[in-house]
Amino acid sequence: MRLINRLSVMATVVSTIFLASCAGDVYDPSKEPQAPPAENPFGEGFAAPDGFGWTMITPVKLNIEVKDDFNGQYKYLIEVFTTNPLHDKNATPIAAGVTNGNTSYITEINVPTAIEKLYIRQTDPKQRKEVYARTVPENGGSMNFKLYYTGVDTRATGNTGSAFEAAKRAGFIEPSHKDSEDIKPLYDETKIIPEVPAVSDGYVQYNPGALNAGAKFIIGTEYTDDVPFKDNIRVHESSGRATVFVQGVWDLSASGKKLTSRLDIYVMNGGKIIGSKDITIDAQNTLTIQSGGSVESQGGIFYLGCPAKIYGSINATNVKVNIGTPEIYIGENGSIKATETGYFNSAQVFNYGVLSAGKLEFIKTTVLNKSYIENCEDILINGSQIFNYGDVKFNGTLATNNNTGTASFINHYQATLAGSTWNNGASVYNDGLVQLTDFYNTAVGEIYNSCAFIIRNEFTFVNLILDNGSITSDWSQTANEWLPVPTITCNQKVDVKMRNSSIIKADNFILGNAPNNIVGEQGEISMIKIRQLTLKNNGKTSISGNLVFEREDTNEYRQLDVTCATTGYDESKHSIESCSGIINGGNEGGDPSDPEFPIIVEDATNYTFAFEDNWPTYGDFDLNDIVATIDKVTFAQHEDGSVGTYTLNGTLQAVGANKKLGLGIQFLGFAASNVVELKGIVEGVTSNSTPLGFEANQSNPVIIICNDAHRFIGNSENDRSYVNTLANNSNNKNGAKFEISIEFRKGAVQPKDLNINQLDVFAISKEADTKTKRIEIHVAGHAPTDLGNTKLFGQGNDQSSVEEQRYYLSSENLAWGIVIPTDFAWPLEYKNIKDVYTDFVSWVTTGGKENKDWYNNHNGQVFKK
Repeated sequence: MRLINRLSVMATVVSTIFLASCAGDVYDPSKEPQAPPAENPFGEGFAAPDGFGWTMITPVKLNIEVKDDFNGQYKYLIEVFTTNPLHDKNATPIAAGVTNGNTSYITEINVPTAIEKLYIRQTDPKQRKEVYARTVPENGGSMNFKLYYTGVDTRATGNTGSAFEAAKRAGFIEPSHKDSEDIKPLYDETKIIPEVPAVSDGYVQYNPGALNAGAKFIIGTEYTDDVPFKDNIRVHESSGRATVFVQGVWDLSASGKKLTSRLDIYVMNGGKIIGSKDITIDAQNTLTIQSGGSVESQGGIFYLGCPAKIYGSINATNVKVNIGTPEIYIGENGSIKATETGYFNSAQVFNYGVLSAGKLEFIKTTVLNKSYIENCEDILINGSQIFNYGDVKFNGTLATNNNTGTASFINHYQATLAGSTWNNGASVYNDGLVQLTDFYNTAVGEIYNSCAFIIRNEFTFVNLILDNGSITSDWSQTANEWLPVPTITCNQKVDVKMRNSSIIKADNFILGNAPNNIVGEQGEISMIKIRQLTLKNNGKTSISGNLVFEREDTNEYRQLDVTCATTGYDESKHSIESCSGIINGGNEGGDPSDPEFPIIVEDATNYTFAFEDNWPTYGDFDLNDIVATIDKVTFAQHEDGSVGTYTLNGTLQAVGANKKLGLGIQFLGFAASNVVELKGIVEGVTSNSTPLGFEANQSNPVIIICNDAHRFIGNSENDRSYVNTLANNSNNKNGAKFEISIEFRKGAVQPKDLNINQLDVFAISKEADTKTKRIEIHVAGHAPTDLGNTKLFGQGNDQSSVEEQRYYLSSENLAWGIVIPTDFAWPLEYKNIKDVYTDFVSWVTTGGKENKDWYNNHNGQVFKK
């Protein structure tokens, strides 16, 4: 529509004068009607930056390599998408081709500038598919894809060492401990326990209540359960020591029975210390229990404050080690069993036997377990380090209560940690078996796993390294597979490293408090295999590197950045094997073969071409005078990469002018001589099945869709009523469809020759007559056809220049025609686009740098189909 103002009225008068006086050669610019400029529809001073081309489409050159597992015998199919085909089942490739290890797939494409990622789907010769995502450079350019991991390839060395050593190599701080080597030979019972002396060997007669320094005292077998020895014992000298051999029964039940002197106590085979109340052996003593000897304390607390070597047994209601930093050694046949609580504070415990308690508490204690810690309801490891080479089993909770991350559990090769719930605050280094119902590390603590975590319900973590490690649920005999963990979750920032054929397998994988970072590192490829992904906030979650990401659900998260290989659930070709055997068998695929040709490529992006009809002067900029869409482009591609048959489907959507207008297409990427056959059909309401052909006298192939857009879209002859630009108007109609099918000579035309930037859809605002060429209006930057009038260049508001190859741009760098890469809702009649689309002005004034998707946000004043 014409912008009504004083300048346009003057233009009409001036044009009439020039037309009345015009005669002779119409191509004489001195005799061409002169159109004065109109007011800027966006306001005085509004302009687009120099160099802004009004494009919403980015050119990209692709170079794609595959990792060829078939030594060049077969071809891989490569398809390029603008949406993820794993999540968008209707996605169609905008480009496709074949390659193998001997050559790259190279092509040129155009994508909407608002598209941030391209998705490359690789189909191998066994018909197995993987998808890779890559970010499109801001201004287009070249993108090199390697559809495989390019980092250092170091194979797993196997589980023959220790998680502790591997964790140190991975950068974890070594927990303090006395000796991680086998210390058993240092505590050989036959060398540790002396023989009970005879009287002649220095026996000192007991003086009730005291022994002399150096004395050796025997509580003999004459003391029994019925008649036990009951006295307390001390040493006379303040710095001396004495030795006590218990062959019979020593009862320390009497009130105040604390052994506070410097006694070396040996409970011999058959001997025992008993007590029905609290008893204490404090830090100045030592305690050694020979095989067959025992301490029995029921009803009170057995306070063990001294170093102890236990080859026999301690059986007590409660055992409390709470004095100094005693060393507790439990021999191969030894045991400490507390029916209620076993409490160890600031101790070192070396267990080659059995350690059990209803509740077992380790406070600032180092534990080396070579045998069994069992029959525990709960275990507390506050500030402690547990080095497990045997079995640790509990029924309730293994926890810390300070949540400072100072505790650690090192589960060595072939060791087992089994129980119900791990809860909070400790680091875990595992190359054995961890088998739990729930695992919660919600705030602090590192997890290093190079073997098996079997979690039956929920696994919650913060920082995790898997090195040939697995996190799964139990093995299913019926399904013949390792089951997924029902829920893996973390509400903290997550940092995960996976290497050497590791796997996480879950039904529901929940992440929050991003940014989260999951990286696949060196060695054989690792895997995340989940049915459902849940992201609980808007922060970024990155999954990248030497990984394959198998996923069943189709939720597309904008905050999820996945650049590793992705597949559907159970569709990956990769086999994952850890210490538990093959965790994921991989999709074996079919018999290898080459892709079938021709390959069909379908670009289903809707491109909307919107025009103002007043060129070379401004109009009202509602961009609805001619609206046409390219709805779908399909082509068949030969094995050599060239295009066979090309089909374009389009629609004339709207006519928002009261004068005769037309619509044409100029093809810029190929010559008419390369066309074997053209089949063009238009299906306007009043011109059904009209054949199309290339226009004569054109350098480029040109097809005129219609010369009368009103008639083509359904108006009666000479009816210039608006169509589809007024809301709820009785004259609104369905658009008029057209289809163009072109068959090319084999090898003549490449897919890049048919990109959208090679498709010049244009409006015709005035037909040619005997004196003047027709007036064409093209998308900014496209030159007119050979039959278009260039004599109006530089008139009105136009500042086109053939010499500068600047076309259909005004002196303020405004355009009369644009192409929008979507099913665009054009403004209603009389509504300026800057008012309807609130982000439009920002997009223009920033030269397209901001609000690239401006066409997705409007105020509702648009035509709704």
